[in-house]
Amino acid sequence: MIIRQKRWALLLLLAALLIVAGCAGEKGDPADAATITIEGDGVESAVQLTLGDLKAMKDALVEDDYFSINTYGTEAYYHFKGVWAWAVLEQKASLKEGAKEVSFVAEDGYTVTYTLEEVQRDDYIDQQDPQKKYKMILAWEEEHEPYDLDEGSPIRLVNGQTEPGDVNKPRWVSRIEKIVVK
Repeated sequence: MIIRQKRWALLLLLAALLIVAGCAGEKGDPADAATITIEGDGVESAVQLTLGDLKAMKDALVEDDYFSINTYGTEAYYHFKGVWAWAVLEQKASLKEGAKEVSFVAEDGYTVTYTLEEVQRDDYIDQQDPQKKYKMILAWEEEHEPYDLDEGSPIRLVNGQTEPGDVNKPRWVSRIEKIVVK
């Protein structure tokens, strides 16, 4: 009788360990692990958004080929998929009246600051195609490939040019960690 009780106790312990190990191995959607924070004096309260939250903003989805010029004068097109940065601020953050500027901060501290009006624009240009109009976007995909979640934040700020010859690529921000509104 004691041997049977020990066997049952051992089986129950083993079952419990298997359940705990199984739960520890469960992973949610990787898009929910990647987050960015919107904070600063220009918002009512800080908000944290997952990549999944951004992808769910179907009404703000943008997918297009963005023209860029870097500081060496190299010109190129890159295909991006993401959401309009203004829509994210307007729909997901409670902006305070008087908010004037928005800083996009990368994990390594690289920061680019725009006025709120620049973030709202939907008429950035492509000097090679004057009819083309772009929005500033938070992209999670480049050249039809999602950014690797293992390499840091999968969010990149991208926008077109303000005028022909505008060197716009240095103002793109990779691996965004937070957005600070002032």
